[in-house]
Amino acid sequence: MQRLAPFALVVTALACLGLGGTAYAQQPAAAANQPGPTATDPTASRPVQVEATFSDANPVFGTPITLNVTLRYPSDVRVFFPARPDLKPFLQPPNDPGTTTRTEADGLVTETLRLPIIPVRSGVAKTPRIEVPWHRVSDAGGAGESGTVEVPPLRADVRSQLVRAEDLEPAPLPAPRQLIEENTPLRVALFVLGMMALAAVLTLIGLRWARGRFGTEEPKPRIPPHVTALEQLEQLARSGRLDDDEARLVLGEINLILRTYLGGRYSVAARDMTSTELLDAMKSLPMRGVTHEALADFAETSDLVKFARMPASPDELRQQLSFVQRVVEQTMQSPAELEAERQRQLERIAEHKQLRVEVMAPAPLRLQAFGWDAVFGAFASFMVAWLAIDTERQGLFDAAYGLYFVWLCMRDTLGSGSPGKVVVGLRIALFESAEEMALRAEERRHVGGAWALGAARDASVGRRLQRNLLMLLPGAGVVAEGLTMLWLPELRRLGDHFGGTRVIDARYGERRRDARPAFGRGVALLVVAAALLVLPWIVLGGRPA
Repeated sequence: MQRLAPFALVVTALACLGLGGTAYAQQPAAAANQPGPTATDPTASRPVQVEATFSDANPVFGTPITLNVTLRYPSDVRVFFPARPDLKPFLQPPNDPGTTTRTEADGLVTETLRLPIIPVRSGVAKTPRIEVPWHRVSDAGGAGESGTVEVPPLRADVRSQLVRAEDLEPAPLPAPRQLIEENTPLRVALFVLGMMALAAVLTLIGLRWARGRFGTEEPKPRIPPHVTALEQLEQLARSGRLDDDEARLVLGEINLILRTYLGGRYSVAARDMTSTELLDAMKSLPMRGVTHEALADFAETSDLVKFARMPASPDELRQQLSFVQRVVEQTMQSPAELEAERQRQLERIAEHKQLRVEVMAPAPLRLQAFGWDAVFGAFASFMVAWLAIDTERQGLFDAAYGLYFVWLCMRDTLGSGSPGKVVVGLRIALFESAEEMALRAEERRHVGGAWALGAARDASVGRRLQRNLLMLLPGAGVVAEGLTMLWLPELRRLGDHFGGTRVIDARYGERRRDARPAFGRGVALLVVAAALLVLPWIVLGGRPA
């Protein structure tokens, strides 16, 4: 036992030293949370003493509180507290650095820092340790002894906003509300389909009402030339001008009445001919008892009175008027002759109409041309809508679809037709009326589609705009125009009747006669156009919010 005594003494001394070291290591935390006498003793081994508290140790989630840090140190010590220490899981407002107050009494400085923080996590939350460097100023003004102290971690019990402080029970949920989700694609689709259905019903009703009103292109009843001539002669005889007016003026009017009658009766340009030319033309025409010599005497007298100012009495003027009246009565057409001429005119009109129909673009080619136009416009709208979705611009997205219908209206304003018509080989043209074409005797000998193509001329820009105005109605315009094109004669849709235009096959004669175009290609193009218009809604996410 005596041998073990020295060893026991050594173990006991080491144990005492170990306990003393442990007590010293725990002393700062105890001093920080429960300040003792050393917290205000500037002569202690640690010249900087630290105290830290929360303004509210049981805060509510998201409610600002204050971290108060008090530093006490001798006046010859400089302390460097971090400007923005790490205080997670508490959040520091970026624009509020806090406040600092500093007082000094009896060589002891007391500095209090108030840092605003916000608890952003419910439950138990602790601040991390904050190291605060310091150094003592030497007598020479330099840095002497230095070290660091720590702001001890503080614990807070953060309450949730969903419960009340006096009753730790979940707050009652608000009254349920009906969740309404706006399905814009469905609304737009139903709107367009509704307009298409309404347009179809109204168009069919209008077509049934107007059946027979289109395509009956008959000339207006022409007033026979002898009726007009006799009325003018009678008015002149009753006017008293034969006695009062100058002879050359009266006889010149009588001469003009005769020339106008002969031109309408025999289809000659009598008003533009000289007297000699008119007499030569009358030699080969049936004059029915009117001699060539009598016409020559009247022409000679008229020229002498009009140009040579030969005097003529009122009686002589009445004789000339009576002569012209006899010429009209002897050579005028009978009712049977007028009816026969009308029938010949109707036959020529039917022939020219058939020639026009022969070069009209068939419905499959027109559908194919419209399909190409629809694809071109839909592709442009798809690209603009894609850009609008990528840049989140709602107005640009709406404009992409609005411009599509503007394109359908404006597509025919360049060249001889729209891009689709150029691809297929169609042309928007104007023809003279059937009556005008029938009266052009010099072209009656021409037959076939080549004559009809040569007689057509390109429609003006204004007429092309008129024929596409209905396309501005989403969906409804396409339905109305398609039904009228299939129903009305010559495949002329409502816009063609409004603008007076026709769509003809510019490649007539080049296509194979036995190769009839089908509707399949045009339908496929319309399906592609519809897919391009729907893709922004289905694939790209639809209209930007």
